[in-house]
Amino acid sequence: MQPDYTIDHFLQRALRRLDLGEVADEARVERIYRQLAGDLISRLTPSVNYTKGTLTLRLSSAALRHEMFNRRESLRQRINDQLGAEVVRRIIIR
Repeated sequence: MQPDYTIDHFLQRALRRLDLGEVADEARVERIYRQLAGDLISRLTPSVNYTKGTLTLRLSSAALRHEMFNRRESLRQRINDQLGAEVVRRIIIR
């Protein structure tokens, strides 16, 4: 029995072969973070950057920064679950 492959699977393989996988991952990680965070937290997150396994979030609220720092591992797992792979290895909160 052959495994089921989606168009996304083939696109990701092609992007990785062209060394564009990191660019695609960056866009996907930011999109998923904003979906998981919701409208309010997204508005309080002026900067979302992903590079080489590290997601850096700049938050405009000290209270939110503290809360997100405590929940960063849970957030990392949820993002990776959405991506279907271990893409985000660590999260930095600023």
